[in-house]
Amino acid sequence: MKTAKTIIYSFLLISLISLTLVSCKKEIKKEPVRFSIEQKTITINWTAYKTTDKIPVKGKFEKIIITNANNEKDTSIEALDGAQFEIPISSINSNDKGRDSKLQEFFFGIMEATLSLTGTLHLSNDGTGNIMLKMNGLEQEIPISYIASGQLVEISGTVDLEKYNTTTAIASLNKACNEKHKGADGVSKTWTEVDIEAKVYLKKK
Repeated sequence: MKTAKTIIYSFLLISLISLTLVSCKKEIKKEPVRFSIEQKTITINWTAYKTTDKIPVKGKFEKIIITNANNEKDTSIEALDGAQFEIPISSINSNDKGRDSKLQEFFFGIMEATLSLTGTLHLSNDGTGNIMLKMNGLEQEIPISYIASGQLVEISGTVDLEKYNTTTAIASLNKACNEKHKGADGVSKTWTEVDIEAKVYLKKK
């Protein structure tokens, strides 16, 4: 049978352990999660179209520069909203060096001051947004949609080249790629729509 002294000792020991656990628990503070842009994790793919059958031609840009990437925000969407970017035309890659050189020389090279594509990304909280993209000396709004899953944000949209007064540039490219852009009907055609897809994996801490 436990003595009163033993009972008191046990009670004091249990109380001490409980206080220690509570004290340790209070000391552990959960830091708020913060998101920021990591340039190296951004991929930008594009799909252009040729021939009257609208055959896709796929490619990507190997380099993108985010000029204000140091801002940390509470959510991935807030971190991306307002991001300003620059995409050098020299980084275009369609897995065909001959095609890439033609795009640089006979398409973008015909435009006004278009060594790079520049713009600003705007995201709303409803899965939509826009890109204010500057090309051929003109800045136009491109509607986009996005899907956010944790640190990953996937963005898609379509660039309408006609909004950028690219008639001369498209004609130049179509002439340079005349045979390549001919379909079964013998007509050489370069479409003015270009689909874009971007994936951004943000840093989280």
